[in-house]
Amino acid sequence: MNRSIEDMTLENRENYDKLLRYLMNYAMFEHHIGVEFTNRLPAYAPSVSYNAPGKLIIMNANWIRPIEIPFLLAHEIGHVLHEYEAYFHLNNLTKVHGEACENIFAIKLLRQYCTENEFYFRDYYQFAKCFGIPHECYYLLADIA
Repeated sequence: MNRSIEDMTLENRENYDKLLRYLMNYAMFEHHIGVEFTNRLPAYAPSVSYNAPGKLIIMNANWIRPIEIPFLLAHEIGHVLHEYEAYFHLNNLTKVHGEACENIFAIKLLRQYCTENEFYFRDYYQFAKCFGIPHECYYLLADIA
């Protein structure tokens, strides 16, 4: 089920907005990474990040699963900080490795947010569900969440 942000309760919407502010501040003020949200992309177009000519993330505001946007932003922040995007075209193994590293980075950043805001979860899966972590990343949770 693809829940819209507009369908969320006010309390959850406030939490979602607080998390996005945290991630935006982390990117922009702590690491000088520009972040732009655009609604000009189709629903399935992925967000992208660049290191040259400047550090920039372009987020798809029309993403098909809006609840995943914070995770995707954290993932893109990792790409910029680790400068992996330059290696994506070398071979598939490098691309998969870079994606896994950035998924781990994103999960750790979301965990840091939880620690700083005293959010606790009964298990890894509740954490993943609350933060819109895609199911294909669940295999990473036991080692890092």
